[in-house]
Amino acid sequence: MKTPILAFAIAAFVSSTAAAATTQAEVNETLRNTPAIYNGLFTAALIKHVTDTCPAVAPPGRITRVNYFLGLYNQARRLGYSRAQIEGFVEDKAEQARMRGIVESHLRRAGVDPKNEAAVCAYARAEIAQGTALGRQLRER
Repeated sequence: MKTPILAFAIAAFVSSTAAAATTQAEVNETLRNTPAIYNGLFTAALIKHVTDTCPAVAPPGRITRVNYFLGLYNQARRLGYSRAQIEGFVEDKAEQARMRGIVESHLRRAGVDPKNEAAVCAYARAEIAQGTALGRQLRER
């Protein structure tokens, strides 16, 4: 009976060691290329840009935001990454700059100047009125 327990302990150690041996660059690459996670982070970054630029629009409530990010975090954990590795990805300055660029490109493709408060507010109000995925996350103050 001790053999299965020992085998389980060894397997757990080996898998945790393998995850720990993964470089942060490899973690970043995997998370960047995992659509469910990266698209979720894109949505969060778009909401942040809109609400930071347009004071007339508010982000989702605190509990909604916490649940949203916990969902993304749990997806990354299921891929085998540690909290430190996930935080390393989220806090990476190059990743943040990359995401800002993606958000700004998205807004430009939608015909919105990402630096223009009035344009971003009009975009946000249109998204809210249309009930889009983004619009359902925003609310007018």
